[in-house]
Amino acid sequence: MKDFHGELRTAIVEAIRKARGDMAAEFGSDSIHGFALCTDDNVMTLFAAVCTKSWVAEREPGYKGIGSIYVEWNQSAGDQHFETVSKIIQALADTESSNEEQRFESLTLALEDCRNEGLFESDTLLICGNTDGVGDLEVDAITRLNSPDAAARIAEDLVLTLPTAASDETAPANAESGRRKDSGISKLVSAVSQLFRSGSKRSAAMEIIPGRGVTRCEIGSPKESALEVFGKPKNVNGKYFEFPGMGVDVAWNRKKEVVLIVFFFRYEGYKSFNGKTREGIGEHSSLQQVLDTYGVPDRQDQGPTSSGTTYEHLYYDRLGLEINFRHSKLESIRVDPVIEPKQ
Repeated sequence: MKDFHGELRTAIVEAIRKARGDMAAEFGSDSIHGFALCTDDNVMTLFAAVCTKSWVAEREPGYKGIGSIYVEWNQSAGDQHFETVSKIIQALADTESSNEEQRFESLTLALEDCRNEGLFESDTLLICGNTDGVGDLEVDAITRLNSPDAAARIAEDLVLTLPTAASDETAPANAESGRRKDSGISKLVSAVSQLFRSGSKRSAAMEIIPGRGVTRCEIGSPKESALEVFGKPKNVNGKYFEFPGMGVDVAWNRKKEVVLIVFFFRYEGYKSFNGKTREGIGEHSSLQQVLDTYGVPDRQDQGPTSSGTTYEHLYYDRLGLEINFRHSKLESIRVDPVIEPKQ
């Protein structure tokens, strides 16, 4: 039988080798403080995060523990090298021959291989993390991948309790029962984000802020913020999260910062986004209401579509807002960075 998880492990190691070469070229003599492989609650996505010692030293006085809080690391970790691996994980997740624990173990073993190969210094913190919180598998990875002192430092920063020998003996035989046990990781996932999980019947209404996005997922935020707010994406295409169940797409740049958020109201395959702009523009708003609210757009485009309908695009660059109509019905609202008008 083909060892798909072994192949995943090998592919991850190769991606890290390539990414490590990019880091050496970009960071030079600035040593790596921490490196993390990050996934979601169902281990269906993968991206890397990294921080250097100087980056941590600059921020730690005002943000205690940032050297372990991997969702805040925004230095370049060679994203392009992990795109193929992420597709492998997604494909495995769609089969009956793979479960979350097996895929997460492949991530952990790959980091162990990289540690043993010498790709990271002995004092570099290695984390196999989850943007949805920390459970038993993540805690186990921390203890396996780091020295006792380093593991204790990570545990302190992330408000975790590491297992003792006694607790290991009494651990439940079924690891699944402890897969997503609360570990007190309030710094990683806020309770508010639980309101917006894709598995909920209907998300609470959100407010779209022009030029910014929504609370906790804004232009310039780490891309992980999209996962915390909108839950598990159905698809990850390049640097694009797709959340059709929430009516949202989120794009990010090479710095892993959010650069674009699209809220859909009438789009094939997507549920209607449950929310309005801060000024009250939403699913049932008309073109005239948009003009009355935001005034004359900076740019405007309109015409017929190939399907025989009409479209109207209103670009409010000065607000970081694009509002799109199809056949006189609001189709989507796009939030971009604000473009200041030329003097």
